[in-house]
Amino acid sequence: MLNVVILVVGKTRTGFIQEGLAFYQKRLQPFLKLTLKNVREEKEGGNLSPETLKLREAQRLQAQIPPKAWVAALDPRGREFTSEEFAAWLGQREEDARPLTFLIGGHWGLDPTLLAEAHELVALSRFTLTHEISRLVLLEQLYRAMTIRTGHPYHV
Repeated sequence: MLNVVILVVGKTRTGFIQEGLAFYQKRLQPFLKLTLKNVREEKEGGNLSPETLKLREAQRLQAQIPPKAWVAALDPRGREFTSEEFAAWLGQREEDARPLTFLIGGHWGLDPTLLAEAHELVALSRFTLTHEISRLVLLEQLYRAMTIRTGHPYHV
């Protein structure tokens, strides 16, 4: 069974997104082992630049990445997939027998060091998405991909 860890910066504050995350977490249970972890986001203010804020958040994310994980960082410049391509890509990750870890940054995005260290950059869309919506879209696409892989009619 595929082991997926999703590491995100900050809490999900929007109610309908929280509901959606819970909905897809439940739906994904038969298909994969899912862990969704939040790391504290840096508070803005003072003389800290966005780069410093991102670096501090990156250090927290880095500390939570499981050993030997395959790391996919969500970034708008990353690789785009069709649903079928994403399902096949997940199959390859499952064959690796390593935890698949997705990184989702806060509203400043991910630090360049994390992007450089990731095995792959993945884009959910060419649209700009908020970091909270990205969480929900990723879970829905994971569910869609798993149903494609198992022949479930959800995708049709």
